[in-house]
Amino acid sequence: MPAGTVSPIHPCPDQLTRFVGVAADEDQVSRLMTALELLPDPRDRRGRRGRRYRLPSLIAVALCAVAAGARSYSSIADWTVGAPREVLSCLGIRFRVPSEATIRQVLGRVGGDGLDRILGRHLATAERSDRERVAVAVDGKTVRGARAGGAPAPHLVSPVTHTDGVVLGQCRTADRSNEIPTVRRLLRGLDLVGAVVTVDAMHTQKTTARCLREQCRAEYVMVVKAKQAGLLARIRDLPWGQVPVVWSDPVKLGHGREEVRSYKIVTVVRGLRFPYAQQAIEITRRRRRIGAGRWSVEVVYVICSLPREQAPPRLLASWIRGHRSIESKVYWVRDVTFDEDRSTVRAGHGPQVMATLRNVAISLHRRAGQSNIARACRQLAVNPHHAADLVLTS
Repeated sequence: MPAGTVSPIHPCPDQLTRFVGVAADEDQVSRLMTALELLPDPRDRRGRRGRRYRLPSLIAVALCAVAAGARSYSSIADWTVGAPREVLSCLGIRFRVPSEATIRQVLGRVGGDGLDRILGRHLATAERSDRERVAVAVDGKTVRGARAGGAPAPHLVSPVTHTDGVVLGQCRTADRSNEIPTVRRLLRGLDLVGAVVTVDAMHTQKTTARCLREQCRAEYVMVVKAKQAGLLARIRDLPWGQVPVVWSDPVKLGHGREEVRSYKIVTVVRGLRFPYAQQAIEITRRRRRIGAGRWSVEVVYVICSLPREQAPPRLLASWIRGHRSIESKVYWVRDVTFDEDRSTVRAGHGPQVMATLRNVAISLHRRAGQSNIARACRQLAVNPHHAADLVLTS
């Protein structure tokens, strides 16, 4: 071999089996790579350097690094430099290691919405269940650290499963717009047949309800507040005084407070003038400081498109409570574990792509049974073989 050339990396099958367990199965290894082949490559084949690395390989390497705790382009490059050759070979990097400049250019130019759509579908395939409905919470988050000059920071909307905290996709809200049209566009691109989608009061819109029921063939649970004044007035006029409490949550303690929730439910066939609404729920929340005497009382109203036979009180209460899981299971982790709000990635599609990689990494860790994502990242940081195993067998 001539001096100065870099030998290709060809690990033997025994090496793969030693650390990638299930990933030694070609069908398992290729599923993620095959999905990423559908992503358009923004690079010009005729450029001075051409395409030295396949796009799926670069995305897979970045995903492994983020799953190991990487927060920036430079830390992704550091992980790649430190990864063993057999690990990089399994990810499709068989010659020289990509530089930080290559990673920065590719992740900043690749289509953010396209990557979200492909990886979201890839994750969603394992979330379907014939035994029970999948509950999905939809909410948005602003990537504050990505604000550049006078341009607004990117605002990203995501659907997340209540139980496992798996992110099923992501879509960026257009500048000078709001979440409402973005959520409808996002929902139309997901396989939500039979699922229950929970949204906050902003999305309690007739068009969104019809989109869910008629186009997505999904059900909804929507909060009703003062912005929907007519609907709220019609719900308040229901005979709540004659309705007994049908479910009460046990006393919940946390942050120096205790809280009790009680639920009243009314079946509504006509009268609300809202598409497909079949149940109205009155939730009374009582809170107080632990040891204090007085309770503060808040009343919230919710509507649901499912009848009582398919959505009994206990299940309805779990869906309503579970909507906030998107904050604790995804957004809080992105802010605290990955320090997203102080990220300096601002150019091109970089902020959205990095947020997508964080979403997928969190989802993969939770699927693997990890509840402490920071600890899971630390464990993968010292063992690149396990990071490749986690990504390639997802």
